[in-house]
Amino acid sequence: MQESSTFSVLAASLAVVFGVIGFIHLLGPRFLRDAFQRWNYGTRVRLVTGNLEIMAALMLAALIMFGAVITLLNHGQYLCAVPSIALMVALIPAILAVPPADHQVHYATIQTVSGQQVAQNGHAF
Repeated sequence: MQESSTFSVLAASLAVVFGVIGFIHLLGPRFLRDAFQRWNYGTRVRLVTGNLEIMAALMLAALIMFGAVITLLNHGQYLCAVPSIALMVALIPAILAVPPADHQVHYATIQTVSGQQVAQNGHAF
């Protein structure tokens, strides 16, 4: 029992570390951008690395959740397993919702007109 608990804590800690590091890569603070430039890697490599680290964190979290559901079901705690099962089922459409390759991100711009700020849509990146 103790080994299983230790494994869960280590896996959860590792998932948190991967997630935090992935978000740091996506945010791209100056020191990290400079390091990637010094290593002759572009911005895309930093972004891909950040996305891969976040995906690894999500996979570890999903593995922990799956193990918890199996444990609850093996011990007859069916009602306690329902929320976790519902969450895993609800995540399936989110995982499959990948934008098409020709998808463009649209940003709103804010301009000041007659002393008021007005958002304009339609600028693509």
